Amino acid sequence: MEERSGLNPAIAVLIAIVLVGAVVGGYVWATYKGPVHAGQVVSMTVYPIHRELSTGSAIGGVDGGPNVYDEMIVLANVKIRSTTKLPLFLHEMWGDLTLHDGKTERSYAADDTDFGKVFVAYPKLVAGEKTPVERNITLAPGQEVDGQMIFHFEVTREQWEERQSFVVTVQFIHQNDLTMTTQGVATTVVQ
Repeated sequence: MEERSGLNPAIAVLIAIVLVGAVVGGYVWATYKGPVHAGQVVSMTVYPIHRELSTGSAIGGVDGGPNVYDEMIVLANVKIRSTTKLPLFLHEMWGDLTLHDGKTERSYAADDTDFGKVFVAYPKLVAGEKTPVERNITLAPGQEVDGQMIFHFEVTREQWEERQSFVVTVQFIHQNDLTMTTQGVATTVVQ
């Protein structure tokens, strides 16, 4: 009978797999940087608008009734923080409203010019006005931005209240987007 020396081939393969797994795991652990930003929606103010307009003619809107317009103005107070050692370049902001039926409506945050006009057009919102979050800003390492975004959706108050979700997204150049959920966020309704 011939005696075999050395490792059993199955044990050798198992040892090789463990060594390769340890090397790959060590590399991932040593190079993982984690998220480069964090953020949250702190609070929201919503302003439902319902208007019935008449053109003054006897015909009116559809079927002779008034023209009805419903919309929601949403003020989202947010905090965004850089958690990296490099500057972050904030590029764009938007809100995605998923309605009860699964349809999604997107609204880009009001720009600097429109931000101020919202409070002129809707004076009931002035008490909740805060500093706007600006586009095309650079966040220094560790910097936190505290501000407000304004969104506009052409939906009824009932559609807003029955929504599946409302998510605020901040887009950075050369980085992943920051997505902030609003579930459980304190919300004030302005009448």
